[in-house]
Amino acid sequence: MEVMLQQKFFPVTSSDPFEVLDLRPLAIAAAGSERDVYLHPTDTALLIKTVNWARSSQIHRKRHWYKRFQREGGNRVIIAETVEYIATSTRQSAITGNSLMARIFGLVLTSKGLGLVVERIVDAHGNLAPTLKEVVARQGFNPELRRRVEEFVMALIDAHVIFNDVSASNIVVGFNASGREGLYLVDGYGSKQLIPVYSWSKALNARRILRRYDNMAKKLMAASDRLK
Repeated sequence: MEVMLQQKFFPVTSSDPFEVLDLRPLAIAAAGSERDVYLHPTDTALLIKTVNWARSSQIHRKRHWYKRFQREGGNRVIIAETVEYIATSTRQSAITGNSLMARIFGLVLTSKGLGLVVERIVDAHGNLAPTLKEVVARQGFNPELRRRVEEFVMALIDAHVIFNDVSASNIVVGFNASGREGLYLVDGYGSKQLIPVYSWSKALNARRILRRYDNMAKKLMAASDRLK
């Protein structure tokens, strides 16, 4: 006999970590091409990233043929990010954890589907940290900021991070939960290729990141020039 289970959503005050967290009353704090980001309702040091199924399934989005056979569907991005975070953290061998990315705390069941719980990077006032794109739009791409960005990109290359979408919107400038100030990768990383050549070859990955960073830097310089 088939048993029908009724899904129940629980208030944020629940102490059971496996109950489904209700995100419906919460406002979206940030949004990407396929995911929404919520402030964690009980921990100010954390965010919750969930797949927006309406956007991720839009007809115009390019889908590789092999992705039709992946059982995890749109949640594949969670797997890719988590694997990359683990691999990078292992290579860094840092006691305090990954210093290049917003640190991953774990997974949570939510009313919006499976959620990836990540570190909240903040500005000096405790608000969500601005993206590099936003920083440049406000103050320009001055030599000191360019130096910091170049050092950050070289650190990503040295750690062999698979950074697919080298965009200023995927890098934030602020403080992590431990109070460390710097640049942090928050999206656009993790191997997505059927044959993971960039995971296999650090040299190929480096050339790919540098090529894409060059395009990003040109866009930032153009945005900076418009401020003058």
